[in-house]
Amino acid sequence: MSLRAYSNDDLQDVLDLLLICENAGYVDMELRSTELRLALANPAFDRQRHTAMIEQDGALIAFGLLWQGRYLGLLVHPDSRGVCEHDLIDWAEARLVEDGIGLLIVLCRSDDDLLRTLLEHRGYSVGNDELRMTRSLDSPPPQPTLPGGFTLRTLRLPEEMDAWLALYAEAFGSRESALRKWRAFRADSDYDPTLDLIIVDSDDHIAAACTCSIAAAELAAVHPREGRTEPVMVSSRYRGIGLGRAVVQAGLIALRDRGIEVASLTTEPDNSIAHRLYESLGYEVTYKALWYQRPLHD
Repeated sequence: MSLRAYSNDDLQDVLDLLLICENAGYVDMELRSTELRLALANPAFDRQRHTAMIEQDGALIAFGLLWQGRYLGLLVHPDSRGVCEHDLIDWAEARLVEDGIGLLIVLCRSDDDLLRTLLEHRGYSVGNDELRMTRSLDSPPPQPTLPGGFTLRTLRLPEEMDAWLALYAEAFGSRESALRKWRAFRADSDYDPTLDLIIVDSDDHIAAACTCSIAAAELAAVHPREGRTEPVMVSSRYRGIGLGRAVVQAGLIALRDRGIEVASLTTEPDNSIAHRLYESLGYEVTYKALWYQRPLHD
């Protein structure tokens, strides 16, 4: 086996490995092909230092990348599980020590017993978690009902991009990396402007939004066919009047109309308001994303 950094010519091999791992059922939705491609294409991302490709006999069997220099995501071929994870974590720990970063954080699904056991044997413990929720689209979702004075439509680009980002910052915080990500998302080949849904008030200001998306690489190769209904945002001026429910319902209908079988989203475990909304719309927790961490010492 050999380990090296990612190069531009490797994208298809990485995506092929991703699809194999997704079909095996242990990839977190944070590593969907759209998000992975956006991360690798980000000019601010140091691919030379923050990616690792493990090859055997000329074939890619494992891939790792470090978000923000400290968050490790892993893809390991089913035939190499239990072995390559150690190599990728060793690589990531050494890289962080070189960079003077004292804490490595590794993403793991709660239902991935193999990786959880491996991490815990290496002294890692869960520092944070997120809920991954899904909803079957076998049956038609209810039609959205809007209060008077509100209109459902698609986002107009580029003129409404700043207003959408302002709503995102209000809902989730104004992290520059996240705002850059959502700008880049709308320039990506997977972006479908007809799925970028908003509700506007009588002054045509954005009151709520649900940005739906479909990853094209998975669409033809992974079943059931999945689409994303996030982020979901409601302006603080208009919370509690049903706009969040309406915009998500519109997103579910739009995904089902495109042949999507399952809708997914992420939410924080302590966001009880969001939980009640999503559960009332038929979402269920599929698993938790666990962020394992361990302090590093040279």
